[in-house]
Amino acid sequence: MKVLAKGLFVIGTDTDVGKTFITAGIVYILRKNNYNAVSFKPVQSGGIICNSKLVSGDIEFIKRVAGLKEEYCSMNSYCLKEAVSPHIAAERENINIDVYRIIDDYQKLKDKYDFIIVEGAGGVIVPLIRNKYYIYDLIKDLNIPVVIVARAGVGTINHTVLTVNYIKSLGINVKGIIINNYSGNFYEDDNIEVIKKITKVDVVGVVNKLDLKGNEDDISKIRQEFEKSLKIQDILNMF
Repeated sequence: MKVLAKGLFVIGTDTDVGKTFITAGIVYILRKNNYNAVSFKPVQSGGIICNSKLVSGDIEFIKRVAGLKEEYCSMNSYCLKEAVSPHIAAERENINIDVYRIIDDYQKLKDKYDFIIVEGAGGVIVPLIRNKYYIYDLIKDLNIPVVIVARAGVGTINHTVLTVNYIKSLGINVKGIIINNYSGNFYEDDNIEVIKKITKVDVVGVVNKLDLKGNEDDISKIRQEFEKSLKIQDILNMF
């Protein structure tokens, strides 16, 4: 009998904080430790052309880092052309986002995998359907906990604390915070300590800023960093 699959939702404190990067890291570490894990991107804004098809660049990156062979269409319900908020991109393409389709796609992955890491679009209050349905609604409907990805540098205390407090106010379980793009500065260390003290949420990983060259060596560097910064037991404890 298959054990019921476990899910985790990755939320950012802002756009471009590294949700996709950290999602790839979580999936990679799980799979490296022989756990059957996959990522799921319900809605992608700003797709890329691959083999004459519009696909999720985020999914492409995660597949490369984590060594996933799953089909794009199984890991992403909606891929939209413009890199804007999903509700705007969908409206401009005359696409009606069907929440039930997203949930059904998630359930199909649960039938094949033991761990599903769901990556949101931007922050927790991003609309998927204008004036009707937001990222936090999807988290509630999937009934899974959250890990928050935050920057290390200036401004992160305010962004992170507000995000944690808002998510908690909705009754959603925040299982951890992962700090991304850490440079080792003294004020970054202080930021992390202040965030932990105010939020009472564990910082389960601190991922260093990498000097990437845009070549094949990047994947090896990224994997090595994840192996140092993300511990398997800390990841498992979030599910």
